[in-house]
Amino acid sequence: MEKKKSDRFGPVLRKHRDAKDLSQEALGEWVGVSGSFISALESGQKYPNLEMLFKLAEALGIKPSTLILAMEDRSDGG
Repeated sequence: MEKKKSDRFGPVLRKHRDAKDLSQEALGEWVGVSGSFISALESGQKYPNLEMLFKLAEALGIKPSTLILAMEDRSDGG
């Protein structure tokens, strides 16, 4: 069974968070949520709304479209 496209978000978020050497707690602080919420995003238990997507991108120093494009790349085997 194929995973939902939204399930690609967690690994993309984790990759960008790790690239910035941020803990889940530190990223959560930046965007005003708990580290456990970031963990839930990365594990696919929760999904960000648009406002959260923009906050996460800003905290990571990237454009929101970078996160979306990376999710699309994962569907191509990336």
